[in-house]
Amino acid sequence: MKTLRQLLILTACLALATATASAELADNPGFETGDLTDWSSFGQGWRTGTGDDAYAGTYGLVCDVLDSHIGEEWRGVYQSVPVTAGLAYDAGVYIRTVSVDTSASFLELQWLDNIGGVISQEQSASVTSDQAFTFMDIQSVTAPVGAVEASLRGVVQMQSLPTSGDSDFHVFDNFTMTQQTIPEPGTMALLAVGALGMALRRRRSH
Repeated sequence: MKTLRQLLILTACLALATATASAELADNPGFETGDLTDWSSFGQGWRTGTGDDAYAGTYGLVCDVLDSHIGEEWRGVYQSVPVTAGLAYDAGVYIRTVSVDTSASFLELQWLDNIGGVISQEQSASVTSDQAFTFMDIQSVTAPVGAVEASLRGVVQMQSLPTSGDSDFHVFDNFTMTQQTIPEPGTMALLAVGALGMALRRRRSH
């Protein structure tokens, strides 16, 4: 019985260790079209940039937070991707910030039902000060019951207007959204056989 229990635990651990990510779910994740193809946005200040505004490739997406954007606290860019309830997903984006003083940015994941309603949402840590491109992520989150899509979002919150003549800059690049893949039954069987052999060998050695 003890050997069987150890076998089950070892098999489960091996299964988790061999779980891999599926193909990228987001389209145009790095804005290499030079525009917002496959993405939607709300709020002002969105544009593509090059040079230091790109983490990889040629383009990145910039949100300019200006002192003229009166009364606009929230702005964002988003894309809906298909998901399956009960499966686990990883999401992330590289965020760079420059001259940030009165705004913040973060990655957000909204789980949507079949009529586009928000079931629940997840959020990465917020970026509230200047930083070089840093990967902000949401890892191993399970799509809730009823979810058929996820809205992958880069969000900027203008907490107050920048000082007159100043601007905050938030740069997003290389969004990612992948489904965690569980090994196929055949793979699980091989893991079980391997785990059994290890357990029996260990038992004979004592």
